Amino acid sequence: MADSPAAVAAAAAGSSDYPLFASTDGRFVPATATSFPAKGIPRAHAEDFIEQYHLLDYKPRLNTSSYVNVEFDGHEKRLMECASRVNIADQTIYPGSWALHNDTLSMVARLWNAPEDAFDAVNSFPGAQTVGSTEACLLAGLALKMRWRSWYSKRYGVDKSTTRGILPNIVISSCYQAAWEKFTRYMDVDLKIVRPQFDKNGFRISSDDVAEACDERTIGVVAIFGNHYSGDFDPVGEISRRLEQLNTEMDWQIAIHVDAASGGFVAPFLPEGSVEAWDFRLPNVVSISASGHKFGLSSCGTGWIVWRRRHDLAEHVATSVTYLGGCGESYTLNFSRPATGSYIQMYKFATLGMEGYSRAIENQMQVASLIRKKLSEMRGEDNVTPRFLILDSAYDTSECCLPVVCAMLNPELDLPYNDQDLQHVVAERHWYVSAYQLSFVHPSTDDVQALLDNGPTQDQTCFRIVVKCSLTAHLATDIIDTIRETVSFLDVAGAGYAKMHRVKPGHVRRVWTKPNEHAAC
Repeated sequence: MADSPAAVAAAAAGSSDYPLFASTDGRFVPATATSFPAKGIPRAHAEDFIEQYHLLDYKPRLNTSSYVNVEFDGHEKRLMECASRVNIADQTIYPGSWALHNDTLSMVARLWNAPEDAFDAVNSFPGAQTVGSTEACLLAGLALKMRWRSWYSKRYGVDKSTTRGILPNIVISSCYQAAWEKFTRYMDVDLKIVRPQFDKNGFRISSDDVAEACDERTIGVVAIFGNHYSGDFDPVGEISRRLEQLNTEMDWQIAIHVDAASGGFVAPFLPEGSVEAWDFRLPNVVSISASGHKFGLSSCGTGWIVWRRRHDLAEHVATSVTYLGGCGESYTLNFSRPATGSYIQMYKFATLGMEGYSRAIENQMQVASLIRKKLSEMRGEDNVTPRFLILDSAYDTSECCLPVVCAMLNPELDLPYNDQDLQHVVAERHWYVSAYQLSFVHPSTDDVQALLDNGPTQDQTCFRIVVKCSLTAHLATDIIDTIRETVSFLDVAGAGYAKMHRVKPGHVRRVWTKPNEHAAC
């Protein structure tokens, strides 16, 4: 029997009167959705179709691998919608939004103790809100590079074109984020890597090793204030004092950029005295960057860059723009961008204040301590040997690093599975943790090297749990139970996982035992 004209018409129209599952639009699959569609489908169907992609994600609140904030409310949603219509680059057309940007920037700068004489009542502090902390790092690195070129040209009496032909370098920990590999590749700067010494202070570089890596072509030192492996803070104060000595001895001007992607919105809210001065209180710190969408609690991609002063720093990346109807300066790599970052950051500052942020960080530190304690109490099958070794510097205090727990399965147990296997099995139980080998690929040589100068070898693994504000004590007890169930399962099924850990021919797998001075809790 032939279809009725109405049925044919409905099919041709995509059965828009039906829900997606009962319409012809429901036959879309990704294989056929990768080409630009010939015609559109109803809005409700398009929304349902796109939501199906999201259904395949892990639950954001149960993702302890990422540092990105996932908590937001209805007020933020409405502000995001409002701000998304504003191109913050157009300062003349949107003066109110630009004022909000500058006011928020000033709050960030003062949070990091920027010198008040750098404040301009019209333009705020020298800095900007960026689309993320990667852009902020690129801008900071560029300013250091241009500053170094000016200094080098004057020191040796050569012109700018000659200086441009010299390859400078930047000194940084092996725990660097991808932003700095991008910087060195895009901006033609050599990366001089200092590997942390593993001890009771966690994954932190030493000031002496930093000084040894510096030379007259060093544009600056990047101090990582909260590395993404263990959450440990590089000793910015010690590095600053050592560089002051080095600059005096060698007549150099090597300064520090603090990559506080995570720590910039943690340290200011820790109890007074628990962290040594790390910000603009140190004379050698010339710039600081951070991610507002991490512990800054913004619900959209947000970065911040603040310079100590405009002269010989921010001025190197500033661009005057006059073709939008007025005159304004742009400090960012990305010109057009929505105003959502500063809108939502200001909303969080206004609703929480110093007290609210301090309480949130205190809660996160307490939850991290709970997880750390419970992991350290777990034992191997002999009921004696610790199941896990705690690697972060907060093994005996929760106030000297990020609210992050870094641990590894105890090598003394000689288990047939590793931390990456643990990650995969935990993921089957709706939680996601981040496990990785303690190694990195050197960007200049492409060689795989151990992450640390001593301690765990490049073959060994560890895992990390990031305690965001969404990870409450209630949820923490579940992830602890999940890990306990996971290792019990792996004790039985681990032999099957061992086959996945084949060693390359000629490669000798080395096993590391944790020093007694940094014994498990």
